[in-house]
Amino acid sequence: GDEITNNNDESNKGKYQKLFIQRNKAPLIVILCTLLLLVLLSIFADSIQVAHMCPAPILKAASSNSKAPDVRAPMGEIIYGAKSKGDDTAKYVTQAIQSGFRHIATGGFHKEYNEPGVGAGWKASGVARKDLFLQTLFLAQSVNGYGAQNCVFSDTECPLSSLLSIEDQVHISIKSSLHNLQTNYLDAVLVHNFRADLQPYEETIRVWRVLEDYVDRGIIRHLGIVSVHSADYIKQLHEEARIKPTIIQNRFHGNRGYDAELRPLFRELGMANQMFWVLTGSAGARVRHEVVKKIAEQHKVSPQNVIYAFTRAIGGSPLIGTKSLDHMLEDVEALSKITLEGEDLVAV
Repeated sequence: GDEITNNNDESNKGKYQKLFIQRNKAPLIVILCTLLLLVLLSIFADSIQVAHMCPAPILKAASSNSKAPDVRAPMGEIIYGAKSKGDDTAKYVTQAIQSGFRHIATGGFHKEYNEPGVGAGWKASGVARKDLFLQTLFLAQSVNGYGAQNCVFSDTECPLSSLLSIEDQVHISIKSSLHNLQTNYLDAVLVHNFRADLQPYEETIRVWRVLEDYVDRGIIRHLGIVSVHSADYIKQLHEEARIKPTIIQNRFHGNRGYDAELRPLFRELGMANQMFWVLTGSAGARVRHEVVKKIAEQHKVSPQNVIYAFTRAIGGSPLIGTKSLDHMLEDVEALSKITLEGEDLVAV
């Protein structure tokens, strides 16, 4: 009898549990969901606390793959050179930009450039900074052409002491150029040599190491070099530089063979070839050649623009330094529509 009673008790107990669960099913689900939500909130709160405790570089590293694309101006196919414009530099730079030039070349501690005038000129142009490519030069104190008249940003650091190391010269030059050009970044800085008088390579690479740090920090976008016609020098710099040179600016002149033998190397190393003295050097005489005149008439452009078009056709970007507003407008328009190729290219 006791066994039957115990079985009945167990049976009734099971019925009561089922009945309790059925009657309280909805409240139990609510309670379980609430407990689950509290657990999830606790985990989320802990993750936020950990994130706040993480150093900033770690958090940045986690999102480095989603870096926004650089939408700033590219190098120009034609370049306005601001050399030897004196006190009228701002006026000419403004006119050049309003005529359509977007790449402006100037120089920092170079006696023939008015770098503050370039800064004032682009600011007055009405064109946004991101739509312009501003390029300047670094000159060591030992380089022919050096001049510190553009150093105006500091009464204590200007003029420069003759005892400065080459590294400190770079730092002050960059600080000065940023001030003069009224910008927080430079699109390109070129290490200047005077004609065939190359700076010792050991000094150039010391300069380069300092400039590389500015590239790392986003203050400089491109590095380049001026007046180097030695393949060995260029190859050594390209091999040893951590930030590779992307610009080579040489004079376009017969006494250097117009760099015809070096240009394949420039292309191989990915270096944009900027050319100066296009009209003022030996190539300028070609504007009077009957072949050039005939091609100019066919394309309805000036003979000068045929020569500029030729430099572009062989892979170069000419520096144009005219002070004439009419010529600025003409150059931009003509070089946007003329392309030398085929027989015309061979003839020139």
